[in-house]
Amino acid sequence: MRSSVGVARARREPLALLCSLWLWGVAAQPSTPPTTAPPATAPGPSPSARLRFRLAGYPRKHNEGRIEVFYNQEWGTVCDDDFTLANAHVLCRHLGFAGATGWAHSAKYGKGLGRIWLDNVVCGGSEKSIADCKSRGWGNSDCTHEEDAGVVCKDERIPGFVDSNVIETEQNQVEELRLRPVVASARRRLPVTEGIVEVRYKDSWAQICDEGWDSRSSRVVCGMMGFPAERKVNRNFYK
Repeated sequence: MRSSVGVARARREPLALLCSLWLWGVAAQPSTPPTTAPPATAPGPSPSARLRFRLAGYPRKHNEGRIEVFYNQEWGTVCDDDFTLANAHVLCRHLGFAGATGWAHSAKYGKGLGRIWLDNVVCGGSEKSIADCKSRGWGNSDCTHEEDAGVVCKDERIPGFVDSNVIETEQNQVEELRLRPVVASARRRLPVTEGIVEVRYKDSWAQICDEGWDSRSSRVVCGMMGFPAERKVNRNFYK
């Protein structure tokens, strides 16, 4: 059955989307008693778990942002306690960049949602995985999302590395999305929060039809690009 959007027009339109910039309020997580002992080595992920990494938040460029880790089937953040440039080097290499030029504390790129996976991370800088660095252990943190760490990576790619700052679907296909600004006011704003939704496919960008699209679909796309929610778009601008 065709949606009301599809019936109202004689021809199908490309999908336009507007993402919200406001952040949801996040309640402080219960604190665990502080420890004076040196951080222990974080146990590596279980054989069934595979770490993934992404950059999120705003305002940011493609090589910077809040660092988020996918562990135990859930996305989470890293606390800025004891964070150093060496930690950023390891995390940026996970994202396919040659290294880091800096890092950010106190949720500079906005507060994340969900778990805080790592706290008191101490890396030497040469580790192949963040799991090889010392920390409190996965999911053991006394931080809130007001302490989410961010990284600023060198704008230099590791040769042959292609999977950076993208989301994988359950079918193991890599999806990369973008908003192409069309309205004049949207072109002047950074980050781009409104425009035609396009997906990268076989080295080119293609539009998505809006037939059957609803607010839940928009919420997923906005979340994939690091925004907390969607807003209703004025479709008259995009006819």
